[in-house]
Amino acid sequence: MLTAVSLPKGWLGAKIVFFDCDSTLASIEGIDELAALRGADVAALTDAAMAGEIPLDAVFRKRLEIIAPTAANLDQVVSLYWQQRLLDAASTIAALQESGIHCHVISGGLLPAVAPFAERLGFDHSAIHAVPFPLTDQPLEQAIDIACAHPLARDGGKPEVIASVCAELGIAPQHAMLVGDGASDLEASAGIGLFVGFGGFVTRDKVRHESQVFLDQASLAPILPIALPR
Repeated sequence: MLTAVSLPKGWLGAKIVFFDCDSTLASIEGIDELAALRGADVAALTDAAMAGEIPLDAVFRKRLEIIAPTAANLDQVVSLYWQQRLLDAASTIAALQESGIHCHVISGGLLPAVAPFAERLGFDHSAIHAVPFPLTDQPLEQAIDIACAHPLARDGGKPEVIASVCAELGIAPQHAMLVGDGASDLEASAGIGLFVGFGGFVTRDKVRHESQVFLDQASLAPILPIALPR
């Protein structure tokens, strides 16, 4: 079911749609799955950050230090993303792209896991924005430093990246739409044309109450008539 709270006055459709990844394009939180693979549990930290109860940057480094992800772990999460994907995500993305609408992923997840999954859904590699995590022989602490320095590893990062992408493509922010489930997605709503809260896998009260549009079923199809040009 789609709940429209108040579409912005003069909304004429999207020229670009940004999608969160975890708990939106797939039912899982990749960072929590990485923790499980390492015999750890960081779900409480993830939930608190996604609910807007604590800053994202307050938990990002701590989770990575606990998890210490390896290349093999990240490959396993790619498979889990695909197994737990939103079933109509690929078809919805294809329909938007066929209509000339840019589709991008914007995620606080780790790029080596998010990118292969998103590409399989139909996103161009250049349209995938996530947290870098170098998989080389360098010390773990250096890889964590690189990850934590990225805008998407902190609060305020998604609005910053969205603004940068829109400027690069020459798209006015009022023609941008974002679909996501968490507080880090919601905070980008003030700088774009339309924010669609996604509750198909998990419903966060703050997102439900403050979204202009809220989806409470596991489907992206309802966004098509909203995104397409009027």
